[in-house]
Amino acid sequence: MGRNAVVVHIAFCARSGPTPGDAPDAAGERLWHNRRMGFIDHIERCNAHDLSGFRPFVVDGETVGHIRHENAERLTGFAEVFSVSEDVVRLADGLTSYDERTRAVATVIDALSADGVVSGWRNEAYPVGGPWGGPHAFDIERAAAEFFGTRAYGVHVNGFVRDRDGLRMWIGVRAADRPISPGKLDNMIAGGQPVGISLFENVVKEAREEASVPAALARTAIPVGYVSYRMEVAAGLKPDLMYCWDLELPADFEPVNADGEISEFRLLPVEEVMRIVDESFEFKFNCNLANIDFFIRHGTLRPEHPDYETIQRGLRQ
Repeated sequence: MGRNAVVVHIAFCARSGPTPGDAPDAAGERLWHNRRMGFIDHIERCNAHDLSGFRPFVVDGETVGHIRHENAERLTGFAEVFSVSEDVVRLADGLTSYDERTRAVATVIDALSADGVVSGWRNEAYPVGGPWGGPHAFDIERAAAEFFGTRAYGVHVNGFVRDRDGLRMWIGVRAADRPISPGKLDNMIAGGQPVGISLFENVVKEAREEASVPAALARTAIPVGYVSYRMEVAAGLKPDLMYCWDLELPADFEPVNADGEISEFRLLPVEEVMRIVDESFEFKFNCNLANIDFFIRHGTLRPEHPDYETIQRGLRQ
């Protein structure tokens, strides 16, 4: 096997405790720690929010985000960029073009970052407003998406193998130094979707960086839809949409991480991955949704499950 890949056939422990610095996972674990959980609980965790604590962020008549009330009050100090009332936040009059808006909002984000309000700078631009593919209203630094409650996009790829043992999935273990969900299980390939690169090219790029998948093999990945959710987090609101892909791999392929974000890979029977998701918090919170979608599409999570209809509806918010 490769230097950071291992085939695993044994069971994981059923539940882990809260992880310091891992707010979304830790909050969910505290909430469900003392009762029987299941697939539906992961969907409920990822959609836990209360919009009464937020103001709509409206641009060109479209609600492009939701800003927590105390964060909206911070924006009153930037009257040249934002118009803030008790009920809504808008861009200031006169900011009409994509580039003007992007530059103006960037100055505010820089100031919020200097004050420690926005953290975790990524140097990745995310689109704001409009449908996927545009036209968009402007773009913002990825680290500020939750502050403004704007939709963030990503790609999640489940790599799997079919052999005489059935269907098996390659699962990553996130590095211990990751700022979000350190040490948690992860999809084989996943990443945010910035502007300036297509979804497919991003899949190929992330496949190379996260699992050393050759481009020719990565280009055999099949788009299979999306999952989405709206989750209240410490920084604000996280209304994310994750495009899902299936990548069937040769039996002799072994992923090797190249960017330091994954500490190892494990090859698990799909039934074992399903059990982990159903019984534990071992996976990074939103990866559970991509996994549940995979189980449904490959027939391992069947219509006989008592929550099947609710699960199906809940995967796309």
